[in-house]
Amino acid sequence: MTDKDPGLIAKLPTGWIVVLLLLLLPIPAAAQDRPELIITGNVSTAVADNIRALINLDGYACQPPKAQYGLIRRQILKNGNNALQAMGYYESQLSLSADTTGQCAIVTLNVQTGPAVILARADIRLKGEAAGDPVFQRLVDEDTLYIGERLQHDRYTRLKRSLQQSLINRGYMEGSLTRHELNVDTVTRKASIVLVVESGPRYRFGKVDVSGSALDPELIDAYVQFREGQPFDSKRVLETQQAYLGAGYFSAARIQKGNADPVTQTIPINISLSDSHRWSLLTGLGFSTDTGPRIRLGIENRRVNRAGHRFRAETQLSEVEQGAGASYQIPLSDPLHERLDLHSSYVNEDTDSNTNERWMSGVDYIVELNNKWVSTLSLEYLRETWQIADEVDQAELVMPGYQLSRIKANDPVYPTFGWRLSGKVRVAHQSLSSTASFVQFTPSAKLVFPLAGGRVLSRIDLGYTEISDVSELPASLRFFAGGDSSIRGFGYESLGPEDDSGEVIGGRHMATGSLEYDHPITEKWHVAVFSDAGNAFNDIEDYELRHSAGAGIRWRSPLGPIRLDVARAVDENRNWRVHLSMGPDL
Repeated sequence: MTDKDPGLIAKLPTGWIVVLLLLLLPIPAAAQDRPELIITGNVSTAVADNIRALINLDGYACQPPKAQYGLIRRQILKNGNNALQAMGYYESQLSLSADTTGQCAIVTLNVQTGPAVILARADIRLKGEAAGDPVFQRLVDEDTLYIGERLQHDRYTRLKRSLQQSLINRGYMEGSLTRHELNVDTVTRKASIVLVVESGPRYRFGKVDVSGSALDPELIDAYVQFREGQPFDSKRVLETQQAYLGAGYFSAARIQKGNADPVTQTIPINISLSDSHRWSLLTGLGFSTDTGPRIRLGIENRRVNRAGHRFRAETQLSEVEQGAGASYQIPLSDPLHERLDLHSSYVNEDTDSNTNERWMSGVDYIVELNNKWVSTLSLEYLRETWQIADEVDQAELVMPGYQLSRIKANDPVYPTFGWRLSGKVRVAHQSLSSTASFVQFTPSAKLVFPLAGGRVLSRIDLGYTEISDVSELPASLRFFAGGDSSIRGFGYESLGPEDDSGEVIGGRHMATGSLEYDHPITEKWHVAVFSDAGNAFNDIEDYELRHSAGAGIRWRSPLGPIRLDVARAVDENRNWRVHLSMGPDL
């Protein structure tokens, strides 16, 4: 099932749904009994959490033998004091009691923190080329060593480690922290911090040696995110490795730093690649309310030639749609961000609202821009024969188009915050060997953000077509509403303008949207409620809003969220529909 497989058949028996959920349900690990630790006294949540982090009772039995009581007591008091000192409390009073009358021992630690040690001075000095390095300057400017506030050891440790790691990551091979001191005066309750970085010179990338691949050296070198003579940056090295692994040509990419040369102040880089298998078999199974069972079979040649051209051919079969297609990809001068995609396909589709047979060929010029937006310039040829209600017709269209899209999320599979924006415009004109003239614009947006411990997911899909007669528009380019990815609770493409006999014939325009809230009930399971609304239409004055609502459950599987929903129309008497879907939310 792909990330676009949206649902389970509407009339799926309840018993099968239960069986499916039981199969998906992860088996929980057995609970391990251990003594319980209760912390009382004048401690904040942050301080209590730090104490718990250092006091670990997992290794003890639920009711420890009396011989272990002294060991447990010493461990709790010692680690408790260490945790408090790390938070700036050096004069704490700790008392311990235990209740062994229940099934498991309950240990109560009472903490009176006493006055805190205050950070009075923080002396951070950068010497050498690092003094002019914006990364180091940003670390100093953004440090959390706040003068006049309670001392917190972890902030000092975090800054010290960041400075040390940056020396390595930024190529300061002769650099070190010559002073790193945390001094605490328990009498005056004052602390001071001294950190001195002496970086020395920043080394540069030396010779880059790439081996192990049969592809053209020009293509291989294009994935390297640095050049000889540039200042060393381990981030660029990691980006290079990710670029190779994401290219699809290689099964492995190993990048190693050579021995730094103190005379030339350079670091040579050795890149060892392993080519992946040239041919691969593509298979897939899926199920959706809209199309029924689905099977996909295909083959791919990852390296047609040394220039890295790719070829793919596949076929997809379902109750509603049968088709086959092929594509040929050509990497351009910047293969990581720029390519040419030639494609051709045949599709035979038979839905409740229309039947169509279409051949399509085209070419896409795809570029990922510097701001992460993806730009696609396209030219498509479409030949389509269709039947909608009593209307039977054929069209041939040559359609230039342009699409701009971007996805941004804090997690690729289960984001708590993120968005997706996309907009595509395509045109056809009778002077360009087309049977109809039109302009069509299809923008869409989705937003995910946190709320009250859960997430809100909102979506809007729009469509606008400027054409004199909608009957000239092929079925695949008309707008319909309803279905798993449109308005749940309604049948697939069951909404839109109707003819005189009440048959849905599709429209020039569309506006649909969705609002959903899901909330976790366990680490893996979530519950959700949602509402979908919208319709397809020809004129704004004829726009009839259709509305549905429902609820569902979500399981955060390793492959992505799996969603089981039930929904029905709000404004009319219709049966409940069941939807099963999986894949990323954006």
